[in-house]
Amino acid sequence: MASLERTLDIFSALLASEQPVQVGEADDAIWAYLAAHDGLDAQVRALGRLEQGVAGLDASSAFMPILLDALDRHRARLAEPSA
Repeated sequence: MASLERTLDIFSALLASEQPVQVGEADDAIWAYLAAHDGLDAQVRALGRLEQGVAGLDASSAFMPILLDALDRHRARLAEPSA
């Protein structure tokens, strides 16, 4: 189970990396964190906490826009009506 702190630690490492980072690494961390929460409402709340945590990370990193885009995609996915 991925905790909020562990997920933010992963993001911090990605943001600090001098090598180009693939969005898949961030997506994997987001999926692992959200999977630990049962139900759509719980995942939406968890994503909100994750977004708040990301707001406190290194915004000057070139990877930050990619990370924010990944979070936005997960927000949109969670907002989609289920079939």
